[in-house]
Amino acid sequence: MAPEGAGKPGAEADDLSRFLIRSPTQIGQILTAIAEHREIVTAYFNRGRQFLLTAIVEVDVPGKRVVIDRGSDEAVNARLLESDRVVLVSAHEKVKVQFSVKRVREIDYEGEPAFSIALPSELLKLQRREYFRVRTSASEPVRVRLPTSASDVLELQALDVSVGGLAAFAALPADRMEIGSRFPGASLQVGTGSSVTVELELRNANTVRLRNGTESTRAGFRFVDLPEAAQQQIQRYLMRVERERRNRESELER
Repeated sequence: MAPEGAGKPGAEADDLSRFLIRSPTQIGQILTAIAEHREIVTAYFNRGRQFLLTAIVEVDVPGKRVVIDRGSDEAVNARLLESDRVVLVSAHEKVKVQFSVKRVREIDYEGEPAFSIALPSELLKLQRREYFRVRTSASEPVRVRLPTSASDVLELQALDVSVGGLAAFAALPADRMEIGSRFPGASLQVGTGSSVTVELELRNANTVRLRNGTESTRAGFRFVDLPEAAQQQIQRYLMRVERERRNRESELER
């Protein structure tokens, strides 16, 4: 996922300007809420070609400082510290939040190494509900049992997932293809975790041609009032899948 709005010229940038927040107090409140809810923060650098998953540890508005966690990969940490622009993306009240800083500094925080960034002078809070999303892992698939009628259930395997929803190839019956259709009582199993009951809402459905020449319907679903336990389970899964992906990339670079 690339940071939205970064480097967009002209009318698009002007269009995003109405979502900008410039009050230090309000920015501090939003970042503090992100910290308290332990939201994932994605730090993009190297012109968006690399990223690091982190979290906000402390927000000091009077000191104009924000403390964030270090990543688990020291090579990535080092490249982040060398960057002259970093774009950070997270979520507040299920709405995407984005801001940028010029530098990241290494500090000692309560006896542990951490990163420090300047309190941003402006923050972009979009009014679209978008989330950090990853392709699901073949070794830890995300499975869904989707009831389409009183007697029929589709067995799906998600293509990608976020705390906002998921996408899957789904042979939905014609009477359930309407955008906005809801599927209460669905069963979600994330990796090796236990199944949880969720409600899904169909947000889009598109016919795609597969590599073998056949056609299938790719459906995007939104979670409706996802339980807190399920959110935490998905967030842990996102962190784990991204960590494994970075480890594989590091091995290939050696």
